[in-house]
Amino acid sequence: MILSTSYEELKDLVKDKKFPMVICDLDAFNQNLERVGNYLTKVKKSLRLCSKSVRVPELVNKVEKEDFVNGIFTYNSAEALFYAENYKTKDILLGYPTMSKVDVDELCKAASIDGVSITVMVDDIKQINLLEEFAVKNNVEFDTLIEIDVADKLFGRNVGVYRSPIRDPEAAVKLAQIISKANNLHFRGIMGYEAQNASIGDDKALFRFAKKRSRKHVNIWRQNFVDALNKAGFQPEVVNGGGSGCFQETATETSITEIGIGSLLFKSHIFDTINSLNEFLPSLFFVIQIVRKPKENIATAFSGGYVSSGSVRALPIPVIPKNIKTSKDEEFGEVQTPFIFDQKKRELNLGDPIFCRFGKAGEPLEHFNEILIYSKGELIDSYKTYRGHGKRFS
Repeated sequence: MILSTSYEELKDLVKDKKFPMVICDLDAFNQNLERVGNYLTKVKKSLRLCSKSVRVPELVNKVEKEDFVNGIFTYNSAEALFYAENYKTKDILLGYPTMSKVDVDELCKAASIDGVSITVMVDDIKQINLLEEFAVKNNVEFDTLIEIDVADKLFGRNVGVYRSPIRDPEAAVKLAQIISKANNLHFRGIMGYEAQNASIGDDKALFRFAKKRSRKHVNIWRQNFVDALNKAGFQPEVVNGGGSGCFQETATETSITEIGIGSLLFKSHIFDTINSLNEFLPSLFFVIQIVRKPKENIATAFSGGYVSSGSVRALPIPVIPKNIKTSKDEEFGEVQTPFIFDQKKRELNLGDPIFCRFGKAGEPLEHFNEILIYSKGELIDSYKTYRGHGKRFS
């Protein structure tokens, strides 16, 4: 494992490589995948891989072949088409609604491939009408999931994310009825993504309170939707929920059939404050190189600004060597990143590598063409990212 390897060994490992680089610790990745699989198998639930959080097709394909994995959760129609054409992925869910004719045309191409099933997220009749129009015209069929809103409200604020307008079971039943009257669309189930539980840490009392409250409410809300749909004659085949940060808790819910997970396989550092994930290991690192020493206790690396969307927690962090920190005046920068160190504990010299962790998984890989694969002390391979395949799906 990279985190248990000496700094001297790691320096020797990357000394002849081009900086900056990304390294995936395959042993840690596989261990994370095994832990997820063992847990979900025990509670008789399935995983749907969130491909946007990985963005490395070879890794996505590897995970998708596991017995406990239902399929992949894509975030863009072109991404769905890519996996349909290149990997013949059997069960592809487009996890976000679309109102683009170009997108729906791509989904039709994917759905026309033998052995490939396409499910599309909806939460409005306009999305349903567009899908039906193109499905009929292209003689293909789509399954649909209705996304429901499971964000909580606390102290007058929305705790979660603003996604679906479907907030009561009756609205979901009405959409299911509309879908059932379409010629080429089929109701498959629902999704309720609880961002407030999947991405908030346990390091603050307010966060712990919000998650405990939300967990109780989300379980009831999702079950109410399932009960209403069953009563109306629409038995959900798929009830998707959760996220990497709360998959164990979500998996205990009776109605849940599958959980969307992706980031946890890399364990980006925003998950470090979630206690239930302590046994999971960081498996994705980027490495930058010291090229300047502007002061005796400051060493500056080239590049490093691989930030992610969201809060300040999405900034990267340095992890190897220890006892270094970024300059608060500059932080991680597009062309340079200064590191401050205590000379009594650590010395940094020109040419030294700095191993860092991304704040979030997947998204920063848009900056890289490939990731290097590390296993048992060696770099054994390289896998292309979406960018390396000449694709940009965002």
